[in-house]
Amino acid sequence: MSVILDHAFGPEGIVMEEALAATDVRFEVERITAPEPTNPRLFIWVTGALDAFDAALDEDPTVSDVKTLREEESRRLYSLRTTDAADTVLYPLWTELGGEGLTGRYADGWWHGRIRFPSRADAAAYQEALAEHGVESRLKSIRRDDGEVPGSAVTPEQRAALRAAYRAGYFEVPRTATMQEIAEELGVSTQAVSERLRRGYARLVERELRPEPSG
Repeated sequence: MSVILDHAFGPEGIVMEEALAATDVRFEVERITAPEPTNPRLFIWVTGALDAFDAALDEDPTVSDVKTLREEESRRLYSLRTTDAADTVLYPLWTELGGEGLTGRYADGWWHGRIRFPSRADAAAYQEALAEHGVESRLKSIRRDDGEVPGSAVTPEQRAALRAAYRAGYFEVPRTATMQEIAEELGVSTQAVSERLRRGYARLVERELRPEPSG
């Protein structure tokens, strides 16, 4: 039975360590791509001292190819690649154990993440790997997987597609974005976006219309 591990870990030795230490920001990881597992690319929505964060990223040796993909009133979507200068890259630690990243964010000096593992043994092995690499971590919970991201009716992929479509104006009348544009932002095919949106709609409607339990 798969399990979901909910944990927090310190920024020491992790990607963006210097940039995060020098600025007051928070961010949410939208997705991770990793043609090279040891140098994954992160897509993060950042709020806070954005200009200072920009400058700090330029000086941080643990990141490269930093791009601002989108800017809204109080936040920016960045794309950045992890370099070999980071002491520890967590992505291969959990993917080698069959882990699937569900959510990730940074706030109040800590990274926070949820990862689905095939078994409790795999989750335990990941925690041991963190300790072996000197990563300070705090376990919040390990629970049996019910097939949903905690607090969400949709899968991470569906949630990312729905969020991107909403932000781009895909649901407005008239539409201000195309499915092709959303697919390009997510780095997937238009067919994949179409399926994720359709299934996401279905799950949201199913939850909303689920019969209320009788007293």
